[in-house]
Amino acid sequence: VRLTCGGNSYLPKEKLWPFLDEFTDKLIEYLRKTDRIPQAVHGHYADAGYVASEIASIFDIPLVFTAHSLGRNKLDFLLDSGMSEEQAEKQFNTDVRILNEEKILSKADLVVTSTAFERDELYSKYKNKTLCTYAVIPPGLDLDHFFPYYDYEIPGNTIDEVQRQAHFRVLNDLKRFHFEPDKPVIITLCRPDSRKNIDLLIDVYGKDKELQAIANLAVFAGIRDNIAEMEEGERQVLTDILLKMDQYDLYGKMAIPKNHNPLTDVPELYRIAAIQGGVFVSTSFLETFGLTLIESSASGLPFVATKEGGPVDIETNCKSGKLVDISKPETIVSAIKSILTDKKLWEDLSSNGINNSRKIYTWDIHCKKYLNELKAISSMNLKNIHPTESGIEAIGRRISTMSALLIVDIDDTLIGDNEATERLVSYLQTHHNHIGFGVATGRDIQSTLNILSEYNVPFVDILISSVGSEIYYSGKESIDKGWITYIKKDWKPDRIRQIMNRESYIRKQTSPESQRDFKISFVLKDGESGEEVIPRIHNILMENRLRYNLIFSHNNLIDILPYRAGKGKAIRYLANKWGIPVSKIITAGNSGNDADMLSRGLNGIIVGNYSPELEKLRKTKGIYFADKEFADGILEGLEHFSKIKN
Repeated sequence: VRLTCGGNSYLPKEKLWPFLDEFTDKLIEYLRKTDRIPQAVHGHYADAGYVASEIASIFDIPLVFTAHSLGRNKLDFLLDSGMSEEQAEKQFNTDVRILNEEKILSKADLVVTSTAFERDELYSKYKNKTLCTYAVIPPGLDLDHFFPYYDYEIPGNTIDEVQRQAHFRVLNDLKRFHFEPDKPVIITLCRPDSRKNIDLLIDVYGKDKELQAIANLAVFAGIRDNIAEMEEGERQVLTDILLKMDQYDLYGKMAIPKNHNPLTDVPELYRIAAIQGGVFVSTSFLETFGLTLIESSASGLPFVATKEGGPVDIETNCKSGKLVDISKPETIVSAIKSILTDKKLWEDLSSNGINNSRKIYTWDIHCKKYLNELKAISSMNLKNIHPTESGIEAIGRRISTMSALLIVDIDDTLIGDNEATERLVSYLQTHHNHIGFGVATGRDIQSTLNILSEYNVPFVDILISSVGSEIYYSGKESIDKGWITYIKKDWKPDRIRQIMNRESYIRKQTSPESQRDFKISFVLKDGESGEEVIPRIHNILMENRLRYNLIFSHNNLIDILPYRAGKGKAIRYLANKWGIPVSKIITAGNSGNDADMLSRGLNGIIVGNYSPELEKLRKTKGIYFADKEFADGILEGLEHFSKIKN
């Protein structure tokens, strides 16, 4: 399933952060369309971890995280490579990545790592490393591809013709380079990355004539057509390899093929080397995991690798290779020679790798371990069902139970007659299990929460505040980030303030809550007429090519919002995001700043004490003008729409 966000052009992963809230919204839409709530959500890498943490919070489900690589380690590597912190942040967004990794660790129910080293060392640099539970679950192998080398020798074994062709192709490719193709071969397989330290292996081999006499060398460093056209880092690594090959005059002894098929050729590389009694060597100073070591072991090819990081787990589990201090080249030579010249040692390591990799490193074993961990955290969470301490239900689950959603204005609609408010509150409590409740108001979020508390209005599912420029769920801690991402397109608040502050017929509203990130508010000066001023403001803003939404209410209040914002637009956004049919949404209001949520194809209630500016909606389809005032008018409208549906 592919979900579109951030436009249609390709974006490198470091540039995805500004669009992750949009992606989260698209994922919520998809989940709502499937009409299924996941039992858990698993995020891989920091960006998907952020999305997963949002989904986990929204649907109150367990959060699983796998980092694969971590920002703090990446930053350390970049700094060691000579890059400044400013350059690292500009190119790789390291600060944002690390900040979000810390947040994810504070929320995760389970962190899955491939090795104990990854768990103990890589996460050790994070402040929140102790706030989550870890499970070491190594990835698995496809044993249909990585079968033992001797399967070719056993009569009756059915080996795919594609694999036989790959075997023949790789063997011939190596023969193009090696003068004595029957000698054992030392192979290494990795991308052309300076961290893989390929040049060290060539140095070790090139300086030791005895090793050259014992075995050939084959370096598979990625796939290439023209080195000159490759990315700078890869180009430099490959150039260094060729220069060292020339320096030590390794022609006829060293192979560096240009191409190989990762699916079919790689398993054959291991098997050909094993048939010839060779060895796989990785000279990276540090391996977080070491997938190639498992692949070679499963094929029956012993390995030599660093004693730092993931290879420690693999050697402990498989007993199929030797670990060395990569900083001491003599230990690498000694380990390679011992494996190549000691037939008993080679056979023990080879059979250990074949047998033990099948006990630990298969996808079947991986999935069983993973599902057991998921069952454990799911049963734990189902017992606690983490509603928050206040008993508030996660909004994702709450919306899935709603058969209708009521969204009302606060001032002079929800409140204004205390006894009427109490009657509406009682109605909402009685029907809480199937009717969702929200407010849409010009007040800011703190003022909204204060007035709801003052009038003893119970839990509110959705709060649309600041004239539809902000959306919250349950309280001010859970702002809808997707909405913010959506409305900020083409929003130029500084330019709007600069232009409007020059106009003499209005003045800026001065109360702290009146000016928000996505709401700029003015009031008409005494003696000014809205009929004259509002068209003038429209002309000024349009002449300056600004996109906006202007809300005029109570004959003197002016709110300028992003063009995508507004109460009605916010409700439409919620309907799309959560898959709520508009036929199930009922709104109620009394003034001009409620007009767009009453007239956007929704079921609208205009209470009896409405402002004259709403009279123009009298003949609008789907709008009910109540006789009763304030909250009683809402109840009257609910009864009206209930009768229509019945």
